[in-house]
Amino acid sequence: MSKTPQLTAHPLTATSKGEVKRLRLSGIVPVSIQHKKHATLHLQEDEKALNAFILSYGGSAVAEMTIEPDKIKHTVIVHDIQRNPISKRLLHVTFQDMEKGDTVKTHISLTFKGQPDSVRTGEGVLSQVLSQLEIRSDVQHLVDHINVDVSHMELNSSLRVSDLPKQDGYEILTPEDTVIATLSAPTVMDEVAETPAAEVAA
Repeated sequence: MSKTPQLTAHPLTATSKGEVKRLRLSGIVPVSIQHKKHATLHLQEDEKALNAFILSYGGSAVAEMTIEPDKIKHTVIVHDIQRNPISKRLLHVTFQDMEKGDTVKTHISLTFKGQPDSVRTGEGVLSQVLSQLEIRSDVQHLVDHINVDVSHMELNSSLRVSDLPKQDGYEILTPEDTVIATLSAPTVMDEVAETPAAEVAA
């Protein structure tokens, strides 16, 4: 896994809906950390920093969160993101706390590697059908993406989940017959010439 992103949060200062609204207007977002064995932590974090993290690493990313002022560190994964349906600004983010031995179920991105021969020669078009896989993994083996080698694909073929090599440390939950990518011949759209309207003789 690549270097774990860092986040910083503080205890939530708002105690009413009105205070939470004013908090959001000031650029601070309420967040919470949940774990089945512990009480939920209610915190707050800078909206810009949190939004940048989500946009950069995705909606199911793992991070190390430091809670000020005691600098207590938690390894967390994004569990739920709430946004304003109109402005799309963050309203609340729920994280799942991850401790050693925990197993998590999440979605991770697929990254294509390589280039099929038919694509290189212009005879084929590679289409990515699936962008994420659902997996179950323990904390120690959790990955942030899976590389998918497409260089061996032949024209008019499909790559499915069942074609991915088996890996230790995580279990793929996405159905095996799910199509990940297709390689097909390019489609040429014929241009339809406009026929001028016939003149009606007087």
